[in-house]
Amino acid sequence: MQKIIGLDIGSYSIKAVEIVNTFKSYEIANFYENIIPVRDDVDPDVIVPSCMEQLFRENALDADRIITAMPGQYISSRILSFNFSDPRKIQSGIFSEVEDVVPFDLDDMIIDHQILGSADSKTLALVVLTKKVFLKTFLEHLQKINIDPKLVDVDSLSFYNLSPHLKLNPAEVVGLVDIGHEKTSVCLVQGDVLRMFRSINLGGKFLTEFLARDLEIPYGKAQEIKHAAGRLDFESDPADSLSGIERRAAERMTLGINSLVKELGRTLYAFKTYEKAPVARLIISGGTSRIANLDKYLANRLEIEVARMDLGATDLRLNPALNSHAAIIPQSVAIGLRSVGSSKKLSTINLRRGEFAYVQNYESLIKAAGLASKAVAFAVVLLLASFSVKWFFYNRQIEQLQQLYIKEIAAQFPDLKRKIKTDNMAFAKVRNDFRNLVRKETAARRTAVDTFIRENSTTPAIMALKLVSERIPATVKVDVTTFDFVLSPDGGGKLKLKGETDGYSSVATVIESLKTVPVFRDVEEKQSGPKPGTDGKVIEFTIALNYTGEVTSGTSASKSAPASTQPAKPGQPGEKPL
Repeated sequence: MQKIIGLDIGSYSIKAVEIVNTFKSYEIANFYENIIPVRDDVDPDVIVPSCMEQLFRENALDADRIITAMPGQYISSRILSFNFSDPRKIQSGIFSEVEDVVPFDLDDMIIDHQILGSADSKTLALVVLTKKVFLKTFLEHLQKINIDPKLVDVDSLSFYNLSPHLKLNPAEVVGLVDIGHEKTSVCLVQGDVLRMFRSINLGGKFLTEFLARDLEIPYGKAQEIKHAAGRLDFESDPADSLSGIERRAAERMTLGINSLVKELGRTLYAFKTYEKAPVARLIISGGTSRIANLDKYLANRLEIEVARMDLGATDLRLNPALNSHAAIIPQSVAIGLRSVGSSKKLSTINLRRGEFAYVQNYESLIKAAGLASKAVAFAVVLLLASFSVKWFFYNRQIEQLQQLYIKEIAAQFPDLKRKIKTDNMAFAKVRNDFRNLVRKETAARRTAVDTFIRENSTTPAIMALKLVSERIPATVKVDVTTFDFVLSPDGGGKLKLKGETDGYSSVATVIESLKTVPVFRDVEEKQSGPKPGTDGKVIEFTIALNYTGEVTSGTSASKSAPASTQPAKPGQPGEKPL
């Protein structure tokens, strides 16, 4: 979680919004204001920093990042168009263009620019300039109370940060107008594209001074009367509810506001003439905008739709408790949105450049890095200790497994056992010698089996066993316990077959199956009966037959599974595994 302060340093009050920014979202959580007292006997350069310090101290403001903006009256700006879009070429072109129109030495200026987009096949770039002495004085006021902003924007330009959240019609040019104490900021946007911004040096203070002169009263008294009247008086909405000096104040404020109306009218006319596009409507905010009927008066005189800023109707994540400050917080919110806005259409101007560039305070980072390195070192020590313990136990287990391995080898191969004891061989050599010995023994036994099969596969006894296995159905449970074959001189023989099965019907099935073998003659049952100790569940049988030795094609055509030739365990009928 990160806390961001959007700091609006005005001439009437110091305002700050606190934005709580998380990984996925943010909330405009709090708003603070400290009114700057009017003191003729104290230098404003002393009062303003003191008011800022009081604002931070009394509200315990502690931010991870502070963003502020310079007043627009100290800023010059221009929108330039280029026939190319390469950012490096634009940067070079800007200095050439500015050098021809600025009546100051560029070494004494802070210059920044922002590419706005393209129109009519040309790239538009905003150029912002201020004197270094202005920025130096501005930063010194902040440094007196240990405020070091990460970036410095321009207050009137910062309203551009609000435009993506206002649900504007992209086909319309809309003016965002903040009527403050000493100045009025105008920011013209189309959709979320900046078209123009400027500051008009007229605001609520001008109305107060106008009243003071007209009514011949002190400035402080004039301000009290202005606040008490709190509205304009004109033909379409007269101030009938007021009387006396308040009614007169409403009348005089209506007259005084015409100076601001004229400046706004000139701005809108100049834009329409130069850009060939009218401004569709104005959205007003600022302390002076709270004067009742001001929106109606501006709409009447400028012949344009005028509405008050309503941040609650936007998609901004705003604490509902701040709705009561709806008129005066837009400037602070716009400044703070510079750090959390998700839209690409934001002000990217930062006047902290060159000798005024922001320098990160690395002391806290170094402390954090030191703590982190200690934690990492401790974790490494723990890992090494854990590894050492595991290494010891695993080595013991490996040695035990190796000894067991050698013991098993020695039990199977006495010759290798003597060699191990004599040569005191390493385990790797023991393992390799054992592998070679196993391969050699396996090859020898495989050769012996192949030789046996080759030499005996056609003997009468083997052929008879094969035929018996093929012909007995796989569904019959039978174990062959005796396979007694006596060879005859003519190549045939006599076979006595003893076995065990699960019933007399199975015995009959075996006999009938063997009778279907053409080379088996005189197949007969010699004996059958229950096997002792099995309660009649196992039937023993003896079958005798003659094998003629005349093997013809088709004698082994049956696809039944072969019967087992292994003796069955006493008392247990077996399956036919062959």
